[in-house]
Amino acid sequence: MHKILVIDDEETIVTYLTLVLEDSGYATISAEGADEGLALAREERPDLITLDIMMPKRSGLSAFAEIKKDSELASIPVIIISGFTALYDLRDPEAFGSIVQDGAIPRPEYCMEKPIDIPDFLRAVKLLCEGGSMPAENAL
Repeated sequence: MHKILVIDDEETIVTYLTLVLEDSGYATISAEGADEGLALAREERPDLITLDIMMPKRSGLSAFAEIKKDSELASIPVIIISGFTALYDLRDPEAFGSIVQDGAIPRPEYCMEKPIDIPDFLRAVKLLCEGGSMPAENAL
């Protein structure tokens, strides 16, 4: 059973994503902030992480950068799920480079806007948990 870490500061989003994932046969762990999420990622080594961008205290982009810089976490695929208005900028290599100003950090494996499309979300989760990558038409 694949283990998914859900990181979002909104308790209702955490609950919703957890229920969707568990109803689809995934084990879940959750965190309501970036620092708690990073600690759980290191402790639990999930198969995939879903991550919100806009969170108090520490942004999801900061947490994403730390995940991808950590040699023990870097291979864990990350799906960004956010209502952040510049979400599509994360899909553009040049725009991503201006948002995350470290050329060594790759773009997220997938990005989705809130509210999520559940079939698309579950398709991405399954593919990424099984070691695949998103098809070119869905690429960032």
